[in-house]
Parts: sequence; C-alpha cells; structure tokens
Amino acid sequence: MPAKGTSKQSDRDCLVCGETTRIAHLNIDCCRACAVFYRRSRRRNDFICRSSSGHCPIGRGLNCKRCRYDRIKSLLQRSDAAQKVNE
Repeated sequence: MPAKGTSKQSDRDCLVCGETTRIAHLNIDCCRACAVFYRRSRRRNDFICRSSSGHCPIGRGLNCKRCRYDRIKSLLQRSDAAQKVNE
C-alpha cells in the first residue's frame, strides 16, 4: 500500500502553463486551472495578446489570456486529430 497522502500517478507538466499536474484534464496534459479557464472563456473569445505578437512564452507566469486560450485550443485540435487517426 502506498503511504498516506501519496499517489501512484506520476507528476506531469501542464503543456499550457508549465504547472505540475497529475491528471489529464480535457484529455490533454493540462492543469485544472487551465481547463477551468478554457471552459469559462469559450463563450467570450475577445482576449488581446499582451505582447501583440501572439506568441507569449510558456511558463508559470503566463498571464496573457489570448495566448493561453490559443495554446489550449491548438492542443485540443491536435488531440482530436490524433484520436481520429487512432480510430
């Protein structure tokens, strides 16, 4: 038996913000915060990139909502395409 407070699941990095996560949310390796952000922001897609480049770096300090939303959306499209190939 594992010790109390430990899990058999291994830690992974969120592909969106780089935070540590143990569970794959939205069927991709993203943390709960990014999954909740995506679900809440699907209706309003009017974010503006902070750097005006549209390619803010991945990291724990990812504060650009536009780039965060776009990164999650592209990861979801890739995972959907991979699932269709595997079927």
